[in-house]
Amino acid sequence: MEDIYAYKDEYNNDCQFLRGKYYKYVSDLITDFFEEPLPDNDFHTRFLNVLNTLEDYDDVYYITSEMPFYWAICIIENRRTPNHLIKNKTNEDYKKWHAKYRTVNDFVTFIIEGIHEETYIFNDNEGGKSLFLRGKYYEFICNLVTDFLGKPLENNWINNMLISHLNALPASGQYKNINQFIDTPPYCWAMSIIENKETTNVLNPEQLKVYTKFLEEFYKNNEISSFVIPQHS
Repeated sequence: MEDIYAYKDEYNNDCQFLRGKYYKYVSDLITDFFEEPLPDNDFHTRFLNVLNTLEDYDDVYYITSEMPFYWAICIIENRRTPNHLIKNKTNEDYKKWHAKYRTVNDFVTFIIEGIHEETYIFNDNEGGKSLFLRGKYYEFICNLVTDFLGKPLENNWINNMLISHLNALPASGQYKNINQFIDTPPYCWAMSIIENKETTNVLNPEQLKVYTKFLEEFYKNNEISSFVIPQHS
């Protein structure tokens, strides 16, 4: 099984399903949470076959629309089952186990999303409308992590939070909706992703000089002058 399955979501954006981690999670639920041996039965084989033959978004949705512990129980019982928990386990037991698992395994999500829409129209402070280039904004932050700061781009809590916030900008299109992006220098997001927490670090004067050149080069290569473009009627 390849660990990552790349596909297009319902918005036609590039996404990745971390199926290797998903299968490991289900397996660990069986052996660690439910304290059962990992069965070599028909349902286990069928579940592996589904994971190995994913073809599109619908297949990913079929897997992820059920809670992982449901698949774990199906494998244990070797059938589709109406049971939700077994062996006197409770939902609270599962939540505690999941929280511990997430910490120990640095686990965030099984699906890495892309930016749903490249641009976002909002009402600016000048009484007109402006365009926030959220796709380019996120791309620049990724470049800051890998090229400017020389670190690997991790699929961690901060990175997923940033993607979620960018995708969830409300249709009302108010300036206040993008304050967190306009008022926060992109390098703060990049440094927060690296540290996987909201950072208190800042760039020193020499780093700021290099950063300014890096930003200008990104603008030039992408033929833009800002991540916010006023729209003229």
